[in-house]
Parts: sequence; C-alpha cells; structure tokens
Amino acid sequence: MTAEVCLMNRLAVVIAADSALTVTQCTDKGAEQRYFKGSNKIFQLSDHQPVGLMIFNSSDILRVPWEIVIKAFRTELAKKSFNTLAEYAVGFFSFLEKCPRLFPPEVQKSLFLESAQTAAWRVIAESEDIATSNSMIKTRWTELDAMPLPQDIDPAHADKTIASWRDDLIRRFENWGEPFSSSFPSDLGAFAELGMLEVFKDPGRHLGSTGLVFAGFGDHDIFPAFSEYISCGIVAGKHVAIESEKAAITHDMPARIVSFAQKEMSETFSMGLSHDVYMSVMNTIDDGLTEFAADVLWAAGVKTGDVPKLEEKVIAARDEIGRKILVEAGREHAMPLRRVLGVLPVDEMANLAETLINLQSLKEKVTKNSETVGGPVDVAMITKNEGFLWIKRKHFFDINLNSRFALRQQSRLA
Repeated sequence: MTAEVCLMNRLAVVIAADSALTVTQCTDKGAEQRYFKGSNKIFQLSDHQPVGLMIFNSSDILRVPWEIVIKAFRTELAKKSFNTLAEYAVGFFSFLEKCPRLFPPEVQKSLFLESAQTAAWRVIAESEDIATSNSMIKTRWTELDAMPLPQDIDPAHADKTIASWRDDLIRRFENWGEPFSSSFPSDLGAFAELGMLEVFKDPGRHLGSTGLVFAGFGDHDIFPAFSEYISCGIVAGKHVAIESEKAAITHDMPARIVSFAQKEMSETFSMGLSHDVYMSVMNTIDDGLTEFAADVLWAAGVKTGDVPKLEEKVIAARDEIGRKILVEAGREHAMPLRRVLGVLPVDEMANLAETLINLQSLKEKVTKNSETVGGPVDVAMITKNEGFLWIKRKHFFDINLNSRFALRQQSRLA
C-alpha cells in the first residue's frame, strides 16, 4: 500500500507520495511480506508540458515496472501536447495497447492463460470429486453471465479470444497432472472457457490493478485538474482502465484536496473524521436505533413484528443521521479548509501535502506492525507556466557525483 495526496487551487496542483513498497512472496511457510523504502510513485509525464502522474497499488503492468512504461511514453510523447488533461490519459492508454516492444503478444497470451488457469482452478479448489466440480462450474457460469464485461472490452473480441486460445489452456490443464486432474470437471473445454471468462469479466482481480492519478494542465486548461483511473492491465491486447474520480478547479471551485490508497489521516484532517471512523459510527447508530426501537415497543406492549416496515424506518433514520453528520463535517471542516487552501501560496501547499503523508506514516508506525507507508516523501508542484517542478525528491544516487547524468539530461531536453 501507499499514501498519496493531491492538493489543487487556482495557482497550482501539488502531489505527494511516500516511498514504501510491499513485496509479497509465496514460500513453503505461506505468504511472506517484505518492505522497501525507495519506491518511486510520482513521475513527470511530459518533459515539456505541465503534467504529472502518480501510481499506487501494483508497481508493474504485465511484469513491466510502471516506471519503465511511463518514461517510454514520455520519450514517445516528446514535445506533443493535448488540449485537456483527460486527453493525456487517453493518449497514455493508447500507447499501452500499441507498444509490442514493452508488451509482446506472446507475453500477453502467456500471462493471460496463466491467470485463466489459476482462476478456473480457484472455482473448484474445494471440490471433492468431478461431480462436485461440474456443479461448481455451472453455478459460476450463472454468476459470470450476470456480470458485465469492462467497458473497454468488446464482447466480440472476448468471444474470439476465448475460441482462439481455448485449446492452449486445455493443454495447460492436461500438463498439470495429479493431484489436480482428479478434481477436473468432465468437460475441459467448458472449464477452460470459464477460466478465460473469469479474467475478461474481472481483470483487476486476476491480472492485478494499479491506481493512476493524472494531474496538471492541458493547453486549453486555465486551472489545474486531476483524473484517477484504476488500470486492470492489458487483457488480450486491450487495456482496461476504469475512471474512479476526476475534478477540476473552476471559477466557482477554488480548491480541492484528494487522497489515495491509505488516507485515514488526510480524511480526518479535511473532514474531521475518516471513512473507517464514519462507518464505525454508523454501525453503532444502526445497532443503537434497533435496540431503542425494540425497547420502546416492548414498553408500549407492542411486538416488533406488528409494526410495518420497522427495519426500513430504522434504516431511514440512520441514513438521515449519517447525512447530517457529513453536512456538519463539511461545514465545520471541509469548507473552511477549502477556503484557506484556495488562497494558500504554492510553497505552503507543498508543506501541507508533505505533512499529510508524514501523518499517515506516523499513524501506521504507531498503530500497526506493518511498514506499508513510510520512507522519504516525494513532493512535486505543477503550474501552468513553470511546469512540473520537484519540491522534494529522493535519488538512489548522489546527483553531485554524476555530472555526466546532468549533461545528458540537458542534451536530451535541448
């Protein structure tokens, strides 16, 4: 996991991220996690335009580090620009689909079939015999039929891929041998199709997902904007990206503060309470209202079953209380913060962004035995005229000892 924030007002957008990296390895003793403190999560998307990109969750796509992919796109982009921030995201996703150098078709196929094989086996992992496996397959087929394909996947493309790669996956099953084959369903063809459909319907679960936050200015943008996407990988040549959230500063909207991944402290700072605390409060209110209603009815000599739609009334009362809590939090915390952030100088925005990440890091350190947030904090600022500027940035090498590196960078940007 990670902690990242994006602060915007009419002057600039500031993005900040920690440097923690969690690596999970499967050993004979089960899953084992290791933590590192040097991960890069903020990148300059263009050498010449005011646009940046943050990543969180998975650090690679089809086993290629995002850092390599982003820098390859930056080279490909050169001095080209787009009118809006959204167009940078579209261009980046198009680059992912049309770059066989980074994602060779044979690698895409191999990883897809590997994921489909695991997905299919997961469906029948607890089956005791072939009859049970067949029953599980039918049940799962019904569930998958009710699920939509991702927006970026055309049904005809999915059907064509399944028909084309079906026999390759069957051979993978046959090569598995005992003890797995004893639980395989009688129809390996349907089993293979099920595994591939699993990947098509929910690629993020089977291929891994990465949060991508684009921030900055397009040519026609006066004020900054950001867009958050969830990248679910490249599925048989098609990149699947789900837009989660987007916002832009306008003449009527002076500022925004948004956090990503682990964000309890940022939410507490901006709203007065975090999402997990809010949900805990709402669950407590739900239980309290239910018990209160039952006590009142008992005292009145009325059975709860005699009151029509009692549960719906309790839920409606809970939701109204929750709405008022959020309205009050917005009035007392979010709106004043937004007004201040709207006129905050850029350097103070950068300090605030760094502080929010450090608060989340401190919370993780003192409340949990993990190290999922921590390490140096990288902070970048993006303005319309100055472009992408690093406020704080870690290096894995001493820049003062590498003068040739600086000269190469100057030559490349000339």
